[in-house]
Amino acid sequence: MMARPIYLFSKTFNAEVTHVPILLTEFFQPRIDYSRYDAIVLTSKQAVTALEKISHDWVRLPVLSIADATAKQARDAGATVLEHGGGYGDSLAEIIRNGYPQWRWLYPRPEVVASDFAERVAAAGVSMEGVIVYKTTCNADVAALELDDDAILIFTSPLTVACFLQQHQLHPSHTVIAIGATTASALPDTVAILMPQKPSVQGCVDLAKTL
Repeated sequence: MMARPIYLFSKTFNAEVTHVPILLTEFFQPRIDYSRYDAIVLTSKQAVTALEKISHDWVRLPVLSIADATAKQARDAGATVLEHGGGYGDSLAEIIRNGYPQWRWLYPRPEVVASDFAERVAAAGVSMEGVIVYKTTCNADVAALELDDDAILIFTSPLTVACFLQQHQLHPSHTVIAIGATTASALPDTVAILMPQKPSVQGCVDLAKTL
């Protein structure tokens, strides 16, 4: 039996599957006074790239990362990683409230966010300032993509779902994998969704290869 085709809708490339660059990223250059903060919270690898494009000064502050991959990129850039979360905004909120509630946090964020963790942390009395450093939009070129009827589709953020649904349709013969609960909630209620035990791109790919 031939292996089913696997399509990864993500900003992150993976050589084991067909990577579909469904998102485009535009970086901004806001002025940031790092002396006003004690630490940085990172929710994506794009946030690391955005900070590097602004200035290398950010690495002087310790960082809290949402997951392993973002933590690795931050370390590779020269930053000190305090901890990393479990891939969800909720995990970051818990770490900050329980471990660093008195710190002044910088949140370099996208124009549109998928989680309200920053608002909940701020509501708990923690100093959290968001600065928009990039925005992500749909890649119109992906509209020409032809999907196999028996394809396995991996979605890695709510925006990858939104962009896909603007350009394509989900069919009953497709198998859908969402990286986590937030992404799964962006999919239609009628779709059966699989999720990996660990919310990561590699976890999604490993799950897809078992199907």
